[in-house]
Amino acid sequence: MDCPIILDTDPGIDDAVALMVLRRFCPERVKLLLASYGNVSLERTVNNALTMLELLDWQVPVVRGADGPPRPDSPREDAAHVHGADGLAGLGKSFPRDCAWEGDFLQRVYDALREAGQADYIILGPMTNLALLLKRFPQAKERIRRVIAMGGGIGLGNVTPEAEFNIHCDPFSAAEVLCEMPEVVLAPLNVTNRAAFSLEEIGRITAGASPAARAMERILTMNYHACVQYGETGSTMHDSTAVLCGLFPELFRLERCGIAVDCGEAHYGRTVRTEERQNVSLAVDGDIPAVLRRIAESIP
Repeated sequence: MDCPIILDTDPGIDDAVALMVLRRFCPERVKLLLASYGNVSLERTVNNALTMLELLDWQVPVVRGADGPPRPDSPREDAAHVHGADGLAGLGKSFPRDCAWEGDFLQRVYDALREAGQADYIILGPMTNLALLLKRFPQAKERIRRVIAMGGGIGLGNVTPEAEFNIHCDPFSAAEVLCEMPEVVLAPLNVTNRAAFSLEEIGRITAGASPAARAMERILTMNYHACVQYGETGSTMHDSTAVLCGLFPELFRLERCGIAVDCGEAHYGRTVRTEERQNVSLAVDGDIPAVLRRIAESIP
């Protein structure tokens, strides 16, 4: 059954592609876009969200979320070395502050969940916002059908050998969300690392004359060179793969398990598969050519 979507994201190049996927396959379902710190600062992610919505001619309310992890001792990370200084390969525009809603964002998200009745909650960045929401409004858990998230890696990381970026930004919040939420679909690095476009593929899928195609050619090409520099096989589509895992689960092999997050200093941000809780549908494999075709279809 289709239901409304709350999108919690930190745009970001792969987040921008994920927005295209959602615009292509379920534009009417996305009721609110919550922009957070993560790949770059909150101010930049908000502007990047507005940039992409303008580019896609898509009307979705944008709300300013958390500007950092709640624990003051948490290290601050960003990924500007992959996404560019503005987070969008230099394409990010600046918008007046009143273009995005600011204020009590937790109340705004909870009101959106109540209005929806029930919604899927997609997280493509740190899990800070949702953890704060659950603390403030524990009853929100009943309004969230599934959490669909890109995060973690089983024996794999991209910030440290054991920790993936989104989890490493705020492992304490990730631990809470992955423990408390009864239904989570999780796409880890083990699968998302495999969904990558070559330069030849980027040229082919962005050959159209639309503004969106020209923008995608620029950001995916920059992303390709950054990803290859860090040992990946091409322009890696982490977030759009996670979105597709939620929208088209038949493209993936999912296994039920629990996920524990290590918040200790020695293994900070490590995600470990457990047999407890069994609340996570973990993507362990996928039809990667089909995933890449769906992403390519999303570029107008």
